[in-house]
Amino acid sequence: MQDCQHNKGTIGPNRQDGAALFMALIFLLILTILGVFGMNVSRLENLMAGNALFQTTALNDAEYTLSRGIDDVLDIKAKDIPYPSGTHYHDVSDPGIDPEKLVWTGFTSASVAIPGGGTGSYIIENAGYEGTDVDSSMLKQFLPDPGGELQLFLVSAQSESARGAKRIVQSVVVIDPLPY
Repeated sequence: MQDCQHNKGTIGPNRQDGAALFMALIFLLILTILGVFGMNVSRLENLMAGNALFQTTALNDAEYTLSRGIDDVLDIKAKDIPYPSGTHYHDVSDPGIDPEKLVWTGFTSASVAIPGGGTGSYIIENAGYEGTDVDSSMLKQFLPDPGGELQLFLVSAQSESARGAKRIVQSVVVIDPLPY
């Protein structure tokens, strides 16, 4: 009769000594590291998408504000009133607006309420017209013929999103000269 007693010192096919537990812990550690890495990547992608949204919102708001500034110039022309001297109108002979600086110190700007919340501001610079002593170097490319006269305005607008993304846009408005 054979003895079926298990000897603790014997190595056999049924003896694992905790190898399955050790392998399960290694796999669990690997899966945890992959999960944490995946969560970090997902969080960063979410932050990048949010930043892109805020930057796009700031750009859209600045373009809306710019269109309001252009409308302001065109309204003055439609009413055929003299070029205003006041709040947000400036001559190009003043220190010009530096697009690199998003703070317009020394300039008074018009404020615009943007639909959906937020505000923007714009400044209109009179760049002069041909035949005046105001610098008209920017105007040369817009003249239809050597004897023509056109007046040039530079409209600059800026906006800031809720998270601090700032955008500045500029446009040139060319019209028949306004009376002075």
